[in-house]
Amino acid sequence: MVCNNIVYKKESSMVQSVSVKNSKKEFMTRVMSSLIFIPIIALFIFASYSSSLILCCIVYMMMLYEIVAVRTQFPEHKKLYILGAAVCLLGVISFAYCRKHFGIIGCGFLICTTCFTDIGAYLFGKTFGGPKLCPKISPNKTWAGFWGGIFLSNFSFYCFYRAFLKSGSFFSFFSEHDLNIFVFVQIIILAAVIGDLAESYFKRKVGVKDMGSIIPGHGGILDRLDSLLFTSIVLAATGILSEASW
Repeated sequence: MVCNNIVYKKESSMVQSVSVKNSKKEFMTRVMSSLIFIPIIALFIFASYSSSLILCCIVYMMMLYEIVAVRTQFPEHKKLYILGAAVCLLGVISFAYCRKHFGIIGCGFLICTTCFTDIGAYLFGKTFGGPKLCPKISPNKTWAGFWGGIFLSNFSFYCFYRAFLKSGSFFSFFSEHDLNIFVFVQIIILAAVIGDLAESYFKRKVGVKDMGSIIPGHGGILDRLDSLLFTSIVLAATGILSEASW
């Protein structure tokens, strides 16, 4: 009996050790893959508007290819695939609108807030674990990750705001329309979370873990841009509604 307990403890220790190593390996893979996005994001932000339109078209075609590839393997849920393609198109058009009407600063704000929401959710969720945020949709997401994403994205926004407060007209756009910028940032963060959960629901409903494998540690293009699609839609809708109210 004692021997069995010793063997069990050794096996348990080995399993935990392997789990920790896998977590560290996964984390490093995600970090290294994320570095690839730095020049890509810079290209999207600082390229001319016409060039950014071409990039948006390329990205949409890549996301559409991922959806079609998944549908080929799992042909059920036809309406869900159509809805996914429509949301991707709306998100890409919205980002192009934001690039035109809010400029470099506006797109920088959008990408910065969205990315740090995802980063905070991952880091805090992996570090603290705890109760699940929405286990029926995404069993890996936790409340610790949710609040961590809010904290880190707000901190990143504060730094961004202080750095670019006097640059361009993006922040003056909000002050002119008497919109509390802090409240709007929370709306953008919530849109990022909803976008992530929406794609998780899509994948869970279809029956796949990732939409692709082009980005090690992240999955496909759609896996990486799900939150940005939703935040782009929210920011573009805000701009359109504000123009309509003039």
